[in-house]
Amino acid sequence: MIFDLHIHTTESADSNLSPVELIQHAKHLGMDGVVVTEHDRCWDRFLVRDLAAEHNFLFLRGMEVSTDLGHILVYGLNEYLPGILKAEKLRQIVDDHGAAMVVAHPFRKIFTRDFRNGQEEAPKTLEEAANRRVFELSDGIEVCNGGSIDRENKLAMEVCELLGQAPTGGSDAHSDLGIGRYATQFDDPIQTESDVIAAIKQRRCRAVMLEKHPTGALYTPSRSSERYQQVEGW
Repeated sequence: MIFDLHIHTTESADSNLSPVELIQHAKHLGMDGVVVTEHDRCWDRFLVRDLAAEHNFLFLRGMEVSTDLGHILVYGLNEYLPGILKAEKLRQIVDDHGAAMVVAHPFRKIFTRDFRNGQEEAPKTLEEAANRRVFELSDGIEVCNGGSIDRENKLAMEVCELLGQAPTGGSDAHSDLGIGRYATQFDDPIQTESDVIAAIKQRRCRAVMLEKHPTGALYTPSRSSERYQQVEGW
């Protein structure tokens, strides 16, 4: 099953994509469902249930939390809770609620001069890139983000593979233009947020591109087995 695990609607202040437009586009692309991840807020579960029933489409909810260690996608919380601005506190709450957390676009702007993200300079090796506190707290890593450049996503793939975490993909769309660039394919049927959480924790998922071969089959991004030792090589 194919889901977009990172997408925003007009319920976020910075998106002009309505929930109905999102569902229509996702259906057209052949997705099985979406998980809306608004910034620092969570949809009401009854609104999500009603929208899913009205359109006969799996419309689940998550949240993109802004933390001291960067943006983290969370699945399984019902609301924004005090203290989750701190990633370590978020991890505690995620554990208490049986939720899951995935590092969002972990290397965005790493190849630009204004990159900071808690570090004075960009990492020089793959091991150094993987040696960030946020990865010690997460269940998965968003290896394909529609708002990140290919080099950033490739580094995320390499780090995720090195650490053995769950690889996910999401469009991070804020309008209809970005829907479907990347998504997540699950090995098992998904019907609820609990199914999403279980699949992430069991690493039974992978990032995919929603471009199609002439047969209509989805395909995964290519993975290079090459190990890069310098940032300039990524």
